[in-house]
Amino acid sequence: MKIIIYLLSIIITLCLSFAVNTGKYSPVLIYWWILSIIILPLGALTGKKNKLKLPSWSVNKKYLLIFLIILLPSIVRITNFNLNRIHGDDMLTAYFSATENFSKINFFSGIPSDKTQWQSQFPAPFFFLQKFFFLIFGENLFTVKMSVIPYILIVSAALFYIAGKTVSKKIASISVILYGFLAISLYYDTLGLIFISGTAIYCLFLAALIYGLDKRNDFSSILTGISCGFCYLFYMTSFIALPVMVIIYFFQLLKYKKLTVIKNFALALIGFLVVLGPFLTYAFRFDNYFTSRTNQVSLLTGSWSGAKERIEKGESPLTPLSENALDTLKSFYQNDIGGAGGFDFAHQAVFDKFTLILFILGLLIGSIMLFNNLIIFILFLTIFLSLATVILAVPPPGYHRLTLAFPFISIICALPFVIILKLTNKFKILGFSLIIIFLLIYCYNNEKYYAKSVEKESYNESIIISDYINNNLPG
Repeated sequence: MKIIIYLLSIIITLCLSFAVNTGKYSPVLIYWWILSIIILPLGALTGKKNKLKLPSWSVNKKYLLIFLIILLPSIVRITNFNLNRIHGDDMLTAYFSATENFSKINFFSGIPSDKTQWQSQFPAPFFFLQKFFFLIFGENLFTVKMSVIPYILIVSAALFYIAGKTVSKKIASISVILYGFLAISLYYDTLGLIFISGTAIYCLFLAALIYGLDKRNDFSSILTGISCGFCYLFYMTSFIALPVMVIIYFFQLLKYKKLTVIKNFALALIGFLVVLGPFLTYAFRFDNYFTSRTNQVSLLTGSWSGAKERIEKGESPLTPLSENALDTLKSFYQNDIGGAGGFDFAHQAVFDKFTLILFILGLLIGSIMLFNNLIIFILFLTIFLSLATVILAVPPPGYHRLTLAFPFISIICALPFVIILKLTNKFKILGFSLIIIFLLIYCYNNEKYYAKSVEKESYNESIIISDYINNNLPG
């Protein structure tokens, strides 16, 4: 029965892809696409061995506290909303979401449907979901910003799960608090931009991948593959998902040396292709909008890259790569290096001094834990690959390409608290007092650092407007 359901899902995907390839599109295909995805995990649950056991939840103070902690990052962002602070891209994406007629355009094509309206196209799901949000809550500046809050909630919940599996629930709570107040994350998340969608879906993917490390069954493998596929239907920062999945399954094969690992990887790959099948078919047959942005901003080959001309003149590609890598690393602690695209964090360093110290200590502690903790390796790999996307793009280092790493950076920053938590075993009051003090210092410094970035941003905009008036208006 299970094999029949898997085959049914694959057959539906093949039929969908054939219809897209021949140009015979109908909105009904969206429902068939959703059905092909849903029946895969349902098929995995058939049979006694793969029955999903739901945890028993009871309302108590413990779960209420966890809920409030997960809610915290969203509350912090809402309280920091400024309706006068817009970028342009946030308004454009909202405009496309509100005006695109999804009953007439091909859902598997790129948005905006008229590619001349923006510098690149993106898959439809983000815009479709934002349109649905606008239909419920209306279209205005506030709802544009609020439309990203569901993604923040997803990130917070997935982050709690991932950090809990990495170390403990106490570290998970601290990680979510650190993420909630991380200044550079606040800066981007209060604009209402598309970036957070890639972070959210990647966090779900990583949660599914980590869940599968323990279960190693059909359901967890298919869940991992499906979430990996969705990583390619939102913002491109989450495109690192497939290499991460391949690397982790390869490590699993080395560890267990069993054919079941190959079978589980095959199921994950099926889930991945079932999600992406129609989209990839459209991209290869008509217009590959998945790489449109990369073709512009790639450091070595992009149309916007000055390094491309240097390489064509005979310069080694390693020279611009090493220059950009050095600048990217410097931008973590030095001002006036990083930031691009008009959402540049006022060209401040990624971290304030206190957060930088926590991050460095976390890296040291994480490096020690790396040898017997695969999840720490996954976190390091995620941050490294996110950093690589910044290095491989045109300078100056664009912080928005690093947004996917922010939740995992928060877990790394939380690792020094492991030492303090051990202190609480003998000196409970002292240990918890230190944790509260350090968290208060962190939250205060990051709120101040965020406010400084917005203040500088507003000041620079005032200068630009003033110069424009002086140069263009008579008298």
